[in-house]
Amino acid sequence: MAQFGAKRPRFAPVATTPEGALPTYNYEKAVTIGKLVKADLTVTNASGELYGDDALAEKVDMFASGALALETDDKTNEVHVALHGATKNEETSEVTDSDGDVAPRGGITYYKVIIRSGVRYFKGVFHPLVNAILGNDSAATKGSSITFGTSSTSFTVFRCNSGAWRLTKEFTDEAACIAWCDEKLGKPAPPTVEPGGDTEGTE
Repeated sequence: MAQFGAKRPRFAPVATTPEGALPTYNYEKAVTIGKLVKADLTVTNASGELYGDDALAEKVDMFASGALALETDDKTNEVHVALHGATKNEETSEVTDSDGDVAPRGGITYYKVIIRSGVRYFKGVFHPLVNAILGNDSAATKGSSITFGTSSTSFTVFRCNSGAWRLTKEFTDEAACIAWCDEKLGKPAPPTVEPGGDTEGTE
């Protein structure tokens, strides 16, 4: 397998967190974070060991939390507000970061492009419960060569009420992968057109 692409990081805030199930989302508030440059996931496991008769008898490693670091080409003010809970003054267009800001929890999706045995696949990645962390910022003066700057956004990955912390699915069709990602974030399914042109569910 060779991976050579990553695209379309999308975030939608949580609407509800039902017991024993995945969260639901406010898809109308979903944002595209930017054009994806890189996505790095680091997993932290909780470990336990039991020794008996002077030897290791049992060992358990369970997911505790994760850290997802995204690098994108840009992060607009609207995206910053949506991810970090900052406020934007609609009259002055000023964005204010305050010590009382609370970053909303939400779901995040993106997809990877891979080649396996000469066949291209699109692997959708869905983290059902994350929350953005406000990180550092930097700026550099123009020098003798051009260096493109990127935007970094880090997320804490949580286990949701169903126990899941990540879902993935592979597709051979890119459009189908995008549709799966959007569906996970709560995008309504398109109406089904029945034979004869009638839309299912309409009178």
